[in-house]
Amino acid sequence: MNSNKVMYLEHLRKTAQRAKAEAAAIEAKLGDIQIPTKVSELTNDSGYQTAAQVAAAVAGSDHLKRRKVESLEAIDLTAPDAAQYIYMVPKANAKGGDKYDEYMVLDGALEPVGSWAVDLTGYVQAEEGKGLSANDFTDEDKAKLDGMTFATDAEVDAMLDEVFGAGTENT
Repeated sequence: MNSNKVMYLEHLRKTAQRAKAEAAAIEAKLGDIQIPTKVSELTNDSGYQTAAQVAAAVAGSDHLKRRKVESLEAIDLTAPDAAQYIYMVPKANAKGGDKYDEYMVLDGALEPVGSWAVDLTGYVQAEEGKGLSANDFTDEDKAKLDGMTFATDAEVDAMLDEVFGAGTENT
């Protein structure tokens, strides 16, 4: 064995002896203290909840529920649990998937909360005999558009190469 290995082993032996002595000193200080090995053996001084307590709290909390009713008049605004429901009232003129109006009791009043209706006022209406490509602009505008030339793919690639450097690929 060379001297470096002997010196290393001696150092390792002394370190192990020191660690063993420190462990014995700690053990002597602790005496008969029992260290908990299970969570159930710990003191819950922060008030953490168990899984059973969490499940019970969730089960006992107020949840919104859905209730189908025949009409608005069938909703009892004064019922103690009235605010826990989304009331589904059938539409008289139901179309497609929109068969119900939804209401909730908020602060003792009935409020609409859901609707599939979309306000399309202000949108272009379809006109008989016209398609999407009808020429509704002036002849001057049409001539201006007809006079425009568009860049080719090669011209666009050259411009991108100039701006971003060679090797730009359009993938």
